[in-house]
Amino acid sequence: METLYKDILLNQDNDIDFLNGDIVIGESLLQEVGIIVTLNSGDLKSDPILGPNLIQLLKSKTNATEVEQRLRVHLARDGKDYNEVKKHIELYGIS
Repeated sequence: METLYKDILLNQDNDIDFLNGDIVIGESLLQEVGIIVTLNSGDLKSDPILGPNLIQLLKSKTNATEVEQRLRVHLARDGKDYNEVKKHIELYGIS
């Protein structure tokens, strides 16, 4: 069963999104994943281990399997299933 992620949504500038003066609430899975993949270890005081350090990986000799494994570990750390995220991305035609 697919988990629904509802939360406060952010706009393109990563600020809280407002519509007619109200905070926008909606499906937040991809937003949350987007934030996680940009993190480096130590960025979050509440979870200093969370952060796949993808920039470090991309600057080194790496392959897609290593990137995927790191994403799996860090998404799982935040309670997200890599395969569910992948399906969600495919559903919205994002690649």
